[in-house]
Amino acid sequence: MYKTEGPFVFYKGLTPTVIAIFPYAGLQFSCYRSLKRAYDWLIPPDGKQTGNLKNLLCGCGSGVISKTLTYPLDLFKKRLQVGGFEHARSAFGQVRSYRGLLDLIQQVLQEEGTRGFFKGLTPSLMKAALSTGFMFFWYELFCNLFHCIRREDR
Repeated sequence: MYKTEGPFVFYKGLTPTVIAIFPYAGLQFSCYRSLKRAYDWLIPPDGKQTGNLKNLLCGCGSGVISKTLTYPLDLFKKRLQVGGFEHARSAFGQVRSYRGLLDLIQQVLQEEGTRGFFKGLTPSLMKAALSTGFMFFWYELFCNLFHCIRREDR
């Protein structure tokens, strides 16, 4: 790849990745917080439960919401990254090539419509739900564990 396209070939898709990561992470945390509040409003805590199920479910929900809202940028990143593999991908159907991010957006809109921005969303949502759900589950679990350890040290 380096010999045929130069060193910048390794950075294809970097722009949409950098653009997407900040809103994605921000949405994850803000949605998680909002979903936890909604959960507590619907099912008031009784003091007996640890909240592990709540953390897992709210984390899954926040992953689904944040991935859905930022998915077009993820799609752009992936399509830019697979550019240059047209010959290998020809057996899988239509092969497209893009001159950059703006060209990609324009082509998707013209050829596939707005629904084209969300192609492949379902499997991505399954991954986002599980990974974000478990991320917040483990985060809260260890925060509570460290909080208990710290309380015992006093």
